[in-house]
Amino acid sequence: MQTVPAFDLKLLPSGSALTCRSDQTLLDACIQIGLPVPYNCRSGECGACMAKLNSGQVQELPGADPAIFNDRHRARGNILTCLCFPKSDIVLDLALIETESASIRPTTVDTIVRRVDKLTPTIYRITVETPRPVEFHAGQCFEWVVPGVAPNRTFSTANRPGTDSIDFHVRIYPGGKIGTFVSRMSSGGTLQLLGPFGHFGLSSNSWRPAVCVAGGTGLAPIMSVLDKAFHVKDTRPIHLLYGARSRDELYCSRILRDWVRSVPSFTYTPVLSEEPADSGWSGRRGLVTDVMMEHLGDVFGLEAYVCGPPAMIDAAVSGLERAGVLEGDVRTDRFVQAKS
Repeated sequence: MQTVPAFDLKLLPSGSALTCRSDQTLLDACIQIGLPVPYNCRSGECGACMAKLNSGQVQELPGADPAIFNDRHRARGNILTCLCFPKSDIVLDLALIETESASIRPTTVDTIVRRVDKLTPTIYRITVETPRPVEFHAGQCFEWVVPGVAPNRTFSTANRPGTDSIDFHVRIYPGGKIGTFVSRMSSGGTLQLLGPFGHFGLSSNSWRPAVCVAGGTGLAPIMSVLDKAFHVKDTRPIHLLYGARSRDELYCSRILRDWVRSVPSFTYTPVLSEEPADSGWSGRRGLVTDVMMEHLGDVFGLEAYVCGPPAMIDAAVSGLERAGVLEGDVRTDRFVQAKS
């Protein structure tokens, strides 16, 4: 049996040292031992895992979004750890995330499907039961290990941790493999998960106000962090703006309205961008990011949490920065379709 070569990987300034096989990315090697390194999409779309290559050689996979990582970054010695495999011993300039709770090492979890609910014409809620409460932080995601589907598809949790079930919100695309898989799901079936992954979630700064902006199934991680926050009686002011094209694409409305009634510090604004003018909709219309700007007001101390498609996130982040929200106070979870 042929042995896969492995190399030493060192992170500065922490001095953290580990081993990385030549068949795993630098990022995955860090995640597997629980190092709290920065990352989000794990597919070259967000740039969160960018690091300075101080020494060593790597093999870079193609696929990075040129808007966030290009030859200018490479010329400065930067790499995306999610797309690079070691070819020698490596030293990276990569600061660890300061977190009050230790990172959770991803594991494989076999689950039983309990519910398959169609929430909108294109979005399903999948509820799985776990053999025991699975450890994850609110807002983290799991990979679905589906036979015949590669790479694994990643979905955010949509409920708080600490129970024996996990909710996922899944958008179905015509002809998609996951769509076919979900259409055949039924209660009692099995689903294997790998995770958790990601660092999205509310900060520990419970005295600071927060604005949450979501589009599409970007609502899922927001629902997870809100479920956890309200469960522990977090009283920070939180305003959620959710953008959809039309009324039939709004979902979780009942839960959100219940939270508005029961949590005095929580407010919610749905925004529709393509709802017919004669539909009778009396709520806000237009782009959710434009409505966000109207609601910002005084941004002193404000934290922002933005989840959804890349174009929405880019517009939201640009608007928040123009309004004076500090870059370090904006957290994003960028939803992209899987690449083959």
